[in-house]
Amino acid sequence: MAQAWTNDSCDIACLHPDAVRPLIGRQLSGPAAQATAAWFDTLADPTRVRILDALALAPELCVCDLAFVLDLSVSALSHQLRLLRERGAVRRRKAGRIGFYSLADERVRHVLADALTRTAEPASQSA
Repeated sequence: MAQAWTNDSCDIACLHPDAVRPLIGRQLSGPAAQATAAWFDTLADPTRVRILDALALAPELCVCDLAFVLDLSVSALSHQLRLLRERGAVRRRKAGRIGFYSLADERVRHVLADALTRTAEPASQSA
């Protein structure tokens, strides 16, 4: 059967029912898609990626040491760390007045490692 397309839709409701049938009811819900997009938005800032990368290389770093390593002001770093903490990517431990940060869990390490591996692949392999 020939495909007939208009600007916004197909004339046929479903072209490949055998391919579509297993997908019915398995799509992400709106809230799950929103939460997932927010997580990827966490990685959408190069400074946040650099922070997570540094924390992936050390078990824990204080704010001052992390600012030094990344050549950031403590103020700029603290702003990004607050966002990362709110989104569940890092955790903070206080020792007196000093805040120590680490990755929240191994899932963060894996997502970051996967993203870094993906971006390091030659363009010919990603096609």
